[in-house]
Amino acid sequence: MKEQEIKETLTDIRDMMERSQKVMFLNGTSGIIVAVWALLGAIHISECLYGSIWPIWGSTVFPLRDITGYFPYIAFLLAATFIASCITVWIMSKHRAKRKGIKFKLDPGAKQLLRTFFTVMIVGGLFCLSCFGNGHWELIFGYMLAFYGLALVVISPMAFRKSITKYFGYLQIAVGLAALVLPQYGMMFWTIGFCVLHLIWGIWFHFVFERKER
Repeated sequence: MKEQEIKETLTDIRDMMERSQKVMFLNGTSGIIVAVWALLGAIHISECLYGSIWPIWGSTVFPLRDITGYFPYIAFLLAATFIASCITVWIMSKHRAKRKGIKFKLDPGAKQLLRTFFTVMIVGGLFCLSCFGNGHWELIFGYMLAFYGLALVVISPMAFRKSITKYFGYLQIAVGLAALVLPQYGMMFWTIGFCVLHLIWGIWFHFVFERKER
């Protein structure tokens, strides 16, 4: 009996350590805020490319502008959206850890997860920039989604709630492939992947997991 109690105690300690190490990588509220950043970015990018926000939903009525002069600004918008999202996740994760009474720090496993995630994202970002610079701008929306989904799948074994992270990554890859097959609807798929899916995931995760912790 005592041996069983010891095993249960060790299991509880291990679970608590895993939560303290990986708590930052899933947060419903941050997912909702990230969706807002993505929507704002999509609106501004669509206005730059087409002079209207309607192409977000796949409209082909608005002709594409000469984007040569808009390239630096669009690259800035994409980078700003990504940076704002990362800062949001960091801040909200610290708040969640504090609320749960868990010390927020980056242990070796968390650092490895971040290195892996940002390595895939940086490579993807450089690839998208090369596509944009060579005139294949219509493909970058699909590639951004695909690389983001790939990054999530790669880090999923190291993340808390592994299966959720993995399948969310698969969804992003699927939407990215759809954007590559139908590049004329790239903005629409980009908005679905980074805005709609993050919003749905954030709301679902908040009500299924976070509310139970309070």
